[in-house]
Amino acid sequence: MYSSQRGSSIAPANGPRTAGRRIANGASSSSGANSLAARLARKVFQQKYSLQLAPGVIDWLDSFVAHFELDDEGEITSTFEHLVRGAVGSGSGLDGPSKITTELLEETYEKLRVTGDDAEDHAEGGDDVDATHHLKIIDSFALPAWRWDETRGGFEKSKATPTLAPGPLSKAQYLRDRFNIIKQVILRNEHFCPPTIVDPERADYMKLTTIKNLLGRQGGHFLIFGLLTRMEDGELYLEDRDDKVKLDLTDATPESGLFTEGSFVLVDGDYTHDSIFKVAEIGHPPSERRDEAIKIHGHHDFLGVGALSAAEEADLIAAEQAPQHETSFIILSDLHLDNAKVLAALRDVLGVYNDMDEKSIPRLFVLCGNFRSRPWLFDGEAMREYTELFATLASLLTSFPALLASSHFLLIPGPTDPWSSSALPRPPLPEALAKALVARVPNLTLGSNPCRVRWFSQELVFFRDDIMGRMMRNAVRFPAEEAGRKGDLRKALVQTILDQAHLAPLPLNVRPVLWDFDHALRLYPMPTTLVLADSFDPYKLVYERCLVFNPGSFQRRRFTWSTYHPHMSEVKERMEESELPGPDD
Repeated sequence: MYSSQRGSSIAPANGPRTAGRRIANGASSSSGANSLAARLARKVFQQKYSLQLAPGVIDWLDSFVAHFELDDEGEITSTFEHLVRGAVGSGSGLDGPSKITTELLEETYEKLRVTGDDAEDHAEGGDDVDATHHLKIIDSFALPAWRWDETRGGFEKSKATPTLAPGPLSKAQYLRDRFNIIKQVILRNEHFCPPTIVDPERADYMKLTTIKNLLGRQGGHFLIFGLLTRMEDGELYLEDRDDKVKLDLTDATPESGLFTEGSFVLVDGDYTHDSIFKVAEIGHPPSERRDEAIKIHGHHDFLGVGALSAAEEADLIAAEQAPQHETSFIILSDLHLDNAKVLAALRDVLGVYNDMDEKSIPRLFVLCGNFRSRPWLFDGEAMREYTELFATLASLLTSFPALLASSHFLLIPGPTDPWSSSALPRPPLPEALAKALVARVPNLTLGSNPCRVRWFSQELVFFRDDIMGRMMRNAVRFPAEEAGRKGDLRKALVQTILDQAHLAPLPLNVRPVLWDFDHALRLYPMPTTLVLADSFDPYKLVYERCLVFNPGSFQRRRFTWSTYHPHMSEVKERMEESELPGPDD
C-alpha cells in the first residue's frame, strides 16, 4: 500500500530502497529550515499531533522530500501522515512516543517500505488480497476506551482498564465525554463557527452561550446546549458541565427527530426574569459525516484493529469494490429456534445459499435474537431448552458443508436472551449454553450486543434492541405539536441516533448503561453502516452517507431478512430486503 501509489506513499515505487539510509547518513537539504517540507513537517508533527521534534528531524524530512522529488503539498502532507502513524504504533495515537527522532524515522521508513514492497509484490504477481484478513469482528468489551481530554481538546486513550464495577467518578465521566464530543462537532460546524474575518453575511452566526453565563442576563435571547433531564421536582431542565436551567416548553417548536430525556439538544429562546428559559425552538446537534471525522481523528484506533487515515480508507474502498471481493452479508433477526416453522424456513434459506457457486456464497451470516419466543428465566428448564435449541441450530448448520467452509456465523443476543439484562452493552451468549455450536461450527463468533464488524474500509454496527418503541415511549411531548405526530418515525429515529452519536440517548433509569463501557455505544466517528435490528417494520435510510436499516423480525407475513452487499459503490444500493416465496408466487 505504501509504495504502490505515489499520492499516498512513503517511497515511490521507482525510488531506491536505500533512500532512508542515505538520508540518515547525511544527504544534504537543498532548501533549509524554511522550505515547504519544513513548514509542513511542523504543521503535521507539531501542530496536528503535538509531537516534539528532536534536533536534525527537520533536516532529515527535508532531505527525504528532496531525494524523492516530492513537490506537491498534498503529497508531502500525506507522506508525513504515514510517517506519524508508523512512528506512534499502528495509529494508536497518544500511546506512542511523544518525541520524534531521526532514528525513529529511519526505523519507521524501513518498516513501511517492507510493507509497501509486500503489497507491490502481490500486485505484480496478480494474487488476490486475502479477504479473510479484512473481516474483523469486534466485541464491545474489547473496544479501546478513548476518553475526551478537556485540556488538550482531543481524544486520549484511557490509562485505566474499563471495569464492570467502576468508581463513582465514572458516572460523571461518560456523560462529560458525550457532551464534549458532540460540542466539538457543533463548534466545527459552519453555522456555529465564528468568522475569522469581518464578514457582514456571517454576522448572525449561531453563538452558543453556557448556562453559567445566563446569570444576571434575564430578558436576553440565547442559544444554549446541554443534556435534557428531569429533576426531582418533575420539571425538565437543561444541564451542561457547570450549571442547569429550568425549561418552559409551552411554546416550543421542535425540529425533526425524537427528543428524549437523556439526549443532548440545542435550545433557542429567552431567559425570563423568573430565571426560567422559555424555549422557542429545540433541535438536535448537527452530525458530522464519517469522512470529515476521519480527517481529524483518523490517527486514533477506535476499534482496536488498526487506525485508517483518509488515504488508507480510499485504498481499501478500491479493494473492497474489486470484482474478486464481491460478496454479501446475511442478517436475520428474531430467530425463534423453538418454532418449527422458523427452523424449516431457516433451512430453506441456508439451502439456497449453500447451492451457490463458491464465489457467490455469503461471507457472513449475522443471526440476531431473540432465539426463543419466550423470555429467558434463570431456571433449569430454560437453561436446558436453550442448550437444546443451540444444539438443533448446530445440527442444521453442519448439514450445509459449503456454508461451513466459506461463511462466518455471528450470533448476537436479543433483549430477552440469556443472560437477560437491561444494561448495555450486553455480553455474548453464554458459551456453556451454546457449547454444541462452538464445538461443531468452526467459523463462529458469539458476539456482544452491540457488535462491530470491520470489512476492508467499512465499519458496521449491529444493535439488537426494540429501540423504536423505547424511544417513542420516552419521547418528550410538546404542547405545540399536533395530535398524531407528523412525519416519518423511521427517519426521526435514525436522525436522532446519529445526531446524538450514541445508541442509547436515554436516561439511566430507562436504559441502564455500564458507565465504563459507554464508549462501546458511541457512534463517533459515524459508522459506514448501522443495523438497528428491531421488531418494528423493516426500513432502509441513508443519513449523512451512513446506511441505516432494520431487517425486522424473520417471521412476519412471510419469512424475511436483509442482504447486504458491501462491494456496491452506491450506499443506498448495498442493502436489499429478501424473503422466501409464498405459496402463490
